[in-house]
Amino acid sequence: MSDEYRTGPDGPDDVPHDDRPVFGARRRRVLRITVLVALGALVLPLVLSLVGQAQSAAARACAVYVQRFDAEALDSQVSLELFGPGGPGWQCSAVAPGGIVTPVANLGLLPTAPAPIGPGERGT
Repeated sequence: MSDEYRTGPDGPDDVPHDDRPVFGARRRRVLRITVLVALGALVLPLVLSLVGQAQSAAARACAVYVQRFDAEALDSQVSLELFGPGGPGWQCSAVAPGGIVTPVANLGLLPTAPAPIGPGERGT
């Protein structure tokens, strides 16, 4: 290269600029994949923690619901249903002595403690 090209024909301020990207296509792709994997590594533990907390809260709330509304049930059972009756959420079921599973309540996606019941509402 000649000195004239480096400084430009009219002086050092008139240097031609290179408009190409700094990195090649392969390097940009690798960088994007690395960023997506890092974001996934940050978000995944939060999602798993949220699901674990919701599952344990649903199990406790379901046990209370079954104890209050089905006096003859032996156990309670919860499952996360995305397309269940009542919409997406934790489904609470009572397990009867013969192994019969009876739905009791839809607890929602983030279950909370059940509302207090009156004295005449138990077993209904």
